[in-house]
This record gives sequence, structure tokens and C-alpha cells, in this order.
Amino acid sequence: MYDSGMSITVTSERAGRVARVTFDNSARGNCVDAALLQELTEALEGAAAAPSCALIRLEMAGRHFCGGWDTTSFADLAGAPQAAVADRLRASDALLERIRGLPVPVVAGVRGKIIGFGVGLLSAVHLPVAAADAQAHLPEARFGFAPAGVGHVIAQRLPRAHAYALLTGLTTATGRQLHSWGLVARVIEADADLDAAVDEVIDTLLAVPGATLRAVVEVVESSLATGRPDRAYQVAARTIVSAGRNGGTP
Repeated sequence: MYDSGMSITVTSERAGRVARVTFDNSARGNCVDAALLQELTEALEGAAAAPSCALIRLEMAGRHFCGGWDTTSFADLAGAPQAAVADRLRASDALLERIRGLPVPVVAGVRGKIIGFGVGLLSAVHLPVAAADAQAHLPEARFGFAPAGVGHVIAQRLPRAHAYALLTGLTTATGRQLHSWGLVARVIEADADLDAAVDEVIDTLLAVPGATLRAVVEVVESSLATGRPDRAYQVAARTIVSAGRNGGTP
């Protein structure tokens, strides 16, 4: 059941070029469950579907980016078949893949705690901007189970020793470390204004035509998905031809 203070709202800014999606489960540290993650994913997809939308600003309300998976939902897993549990893990990660696959970039400020599954949500954001004192921690091993999709992401993205340290709970990573590992796009000092830093990123992105931003997302995500440049060639050719027709320069 949702917390009574829980809300997901979508508003439009900058003449419709920016969609602000606000996730507010701050009473529970912005933790998620299957229903909330589904609702957030659908809100992001709906915002990206607007033709005028060039990017999405994801606002995680309150003091913490994400407190991980809501542990109250674990009770119904007791005694469930292993295959059923694996299917539920796969389903939650499929929602993160839908966020990664959005046609416009998602920008988010990252503050406070990023716990467990929250690291997976962080990895789905295209351009996270983190406070230097943000803290990412994976406590799953302490409770007797191994991280699934988050573990896969960490193993793929981090040097091997760092992956083990994070996944076993040995390391709590700061925003600065997340930046050095390539998990956030920009890091700012702890006493700086995170919202202003996110505004600066958005201002810079809005200097790029919306269609071009969408093309960049397509280049990056298709390259990551396939490991090949074939789609990137097609997308780049499309933008070059379009720029030429419009009298611009590619």
C-alpha cells in the first residue's frame, strides 16, 4: 500500500521543452516497490511522448535520492518458488530498462542516500548530477541475499575490486567516487546548490535542438545495446541531412 504522502506529478516547463517529473515518497526515503516503479516509469514515458519535450528533469523529493526497495514488500516472497522470485527481479529491472530506453535524456539531482535498488535507478538516469556527500550503499549481502540486476550493472560498470567492495557492503561510495566510476555525470561540492547545478545542466542542454538531443540518446543507447555503430551511422546521417536542408551545419 502506498504511503499517504506519496505522489508522482508531471509538469511542463520552458515552453514545454522540459518535463519535470516529481517522485515524492520522502516520508519513506523515496523507496520504491513494483507498483511505484511501474507508475514512475509510465510517468516518464508519458512525459517523453510529448513532441515538444526535449528532456526530463526527474525530481526525487526530500533529503534522499532513493532508499531502495520497500522491504515491507518482501513478506510475500517468503516460501515463493525460486523461479517466481527471479521473474519478479527480472520484471523490476525491465522497468529500469524502459527508463534507460526513453527517447529523451533524463537529468536528476542526486543527494543524500542511494540505497540498494536505488543504485539501479541511478544507473538508469542519463545525466545524474550528484552532491559530493551523497552516499551509495548496498546492504543486501548483510541481510543474506545477493543483489540481482543492480549487481549486474555494478559488475559491468565498475572495476572488479570496486564492484566486490560495493556489492558486499564493504564500501559506501560518495558522490565523488560515483563520479570517478562513471555512475554520475557531474559532482558538486556538498555545500553548493544542487538544484542550481541541475538548472545549469538543463540550460546547457536546451541550447541543443530537441531533435538532436533525441538523436544523441539514440546513438548512445543503440551503441550500448548492440556494441556496434550501425544504428549510430543511420542516426548521424539523418541529422546531417536535416541540418543541411535547414541551412545549418552538422
